[in-house]
Amino acid sequence: EQYLALNLLGKTLRFTTDVSGAGCGCNAAFYLASMRQNNEPSTCYDYYCDANNVCGVSCAEIDIMEANQYAWHSTLHTSRDHSGLGGGYGGGSSFDGPRDFNGAQYGPGGSCIDTNMPFEVDVSFPVDSQGALQAMDVTLTQDGKSCPLTVHVAGYPGMAELSEAIAAGMTPVFSYWKADDMLWLDGKGADGQGPCRVDEPGSCGKAVRFGGFSIREIGAPVPTTTSTTGAAGGETGAADVLFEAASDILDAVRRRQEVKCPGSIDMGGHGHVALVPTGWHTGGAAPLDVQGTSTVLPHMGTRAYFAETCTPGIYDRSQYTAMKLLSKSLSFTVDLSGIGCGCNVALYLVAMRQNPKPSESLDFYCDADSISGVACDEIDIMEANQYAWHSTLHSAHDHNGQGKGYGGGSNFNGPRDWSGSQYGRGGSCIDTNKPFEVAVSFPTDAQGNMQAMEVTLTQNGKSCPLSVRIDGYPGMAQVSAALKEGMTPVMSYWSSDDMLWMDGKGSDGQGPCAQDDAAACSDSVSFSDFSVTEIGSETGQQQPQQPQTTTALAAPVLPQGKGGAARCPGDISVLGFGDASIIPTGWPRDNLPIDVLQSSQLVTHMGARGYFASTCTAGTYSNEQYLALNLLGKTLRFTTDVSGAGCGCNAAFYLASMRQNNEPSTCYDYYCDANN
Repeated sequence: EQYLALNLLGKTLRFTTDVSGAGCGCNAAFYLASMRQNNEPSTCYDYYCDANNVCGVSCAEIDIMEANQYAWHSTLHTSRDHSGLGGGYGGGSSFDGPRDFNGAQYGPGGSCIDTNMPFEVDVSFPVDSQGALQAMDVTLTQDGKSCPLTVHVAGYPGMAELSEAIAAGMTPVFSYWKADDMLWLDGKGADGQGPCRVDEPGSCGKAVRFGGFSIREIGAPVPTTTSTTGAAGGETGAADVLFEAASDILDAVRRRQEVKCPGSIDMGGHGHVALVPTGWHTGGAAPLDVQGTSTVLPHMGTRAYFAETCTPGIYDRSQYTAMKLLSKSLSFTVDLSGIGCGCNVALYLVAMRQNPKPSESLDFYCDADSISGVACDEIDIMEANQYAWHSTLHSAHDHNGQGKGYGGGSNFNGPRDWSGSQYGRGGSCIDTNKPFEVAVSFPTDAQGNMQAMEVTLTQNGKSCPLSVRIDGYPGMAQVSAALKEGMTPVMSYWSSDDMLWMDGKGSDGQGPCAQDDAAACSDSVSFSDFSVTEIGSETGQQQPQQPQTTTALAAPVLPQGKGGAARCPGDISVLGFGDASIIPTGWPRDNLPIDVLQSSQLVTHMGARGYFASTCTAGTYSNEQYLALNLLGKTLRFTTDVSGAGCGCNAAFYLASMRQNNEPSTCYDYYCDANN
């Protein structure tokens, strides 16, 4: 709501610009975007939007200028119209950009606009008798030159949409960036009449200048300003904008390009899970390692989120996993060895998928303690170390919640559902020097509402499981509703010398720790072997789920196979998208091999066919898991090696509308194509 919303219909906006030093490969832009009306923070977290959807949100865009010393483009774009309609000069590789003037008129030493010097820009938005936008008129002038250069953009099919956008008010935006593939703006084109043969972003000047801004009715005299010397290269006035941060912006872009997704694991009964760490936008993510397809090693300071996919450097709440665990059990193995007093290893559920606010951590994190400025429901499956264990239910804003376990207290007593002789180093039931298993269940009543949270700890060689049941919580209805919507698992590992609330002796002296020692905490902790089952089924013995029935079609029955246990081949990383799971055809009959190498290569063996998916559940086909890629206006690139595939062989890569197909087909995997 703070952004300007300028209505420029029937008006002229005037400014001075100095693009000296901005050569081939540089782009100094001044444009209008409908940011004031955009209610989505976008992946840039600043409500930015444009017609190219660069931050995940599209809106109307009017490029008054995209320019350097050799090229000038002025372009109208409705939302999602990347190409738009424009004019000016320069650009093209296998095509020709606009040619409304030429390099002799516009450029360094140009006869009409010498781009070694500042020049003035007037952009007008004339209207018809009903007040609707007719055109965009751009005029470039320069002191001492008598041949203004003009661009007239009219007849655009989206003119009505842009007229409404301007009437609602559009926000002026500045940018300055560079690239070695800017020939679309400044290239020579197929006709050879454009300015630049090759882009040289390394030679871009550090800054460009804009100044002398004014707005007037079309045809009215140009108002005088107190100073435009800033744009002319002298002292910067109050109306001037100096872009000297281009290198900092590029450094930020490079940092985003350098960040990586930690990896992904396979969760039995659920499928593929990607890990997304916090910290990409707030000073660096703590290390998080993934070993194989089952083990996660959070290092000290880590907080990470379970997700359907991970896009490096981008936080998108729609990517977070929303697990619906009512009437189900989640089980995993944890190794807390070396995690002593003052250390806190946590695995919990929060309603992140439903949180529309980026929060102070800029990753849509929320919890009941509002530590990032946003509160939401939270279920602490475990907050633990080698000496203490807490499991707690929290509705949003209920910091204390209701929980059970063992340990904690200073002038109060934490839970005492078991003792330090049962749980701890050398414990009779759970020896925390060794890994142990955790199962958390969420039983429901006849109406499907949550009755309790039940947590059970077991260990090989031990015959006395430790368990807690948390019921009767006043906020149970709210937590139940959150679980029904789907909650995101979060793992974290942190330390403090003030952790006695969790592991202290308490006023009864029965707790484990007299003093916390955060410095002694191990560097990392291990989680592994995650799985989800229906309550009452045996962990690890789930049968392949059948596709759900519909009113029109019964669920398919997979034929009995001869190829052994079904398996997911693995995931590959797709730059610009994120991780994609691979699902093979043939379960459980053949298990025709598809290999995934180093998260980047697919090796398809003879007879195999595989599908890209958001997640893979071994032995189960669901059309809702298949990727539904919208590639309009985009380029998909890959490398292929068909050596050895001679006459009579067919290696194919293609797109099919499988996500929308509700019929399992005779292949039992929802496959469809034009050949039926």
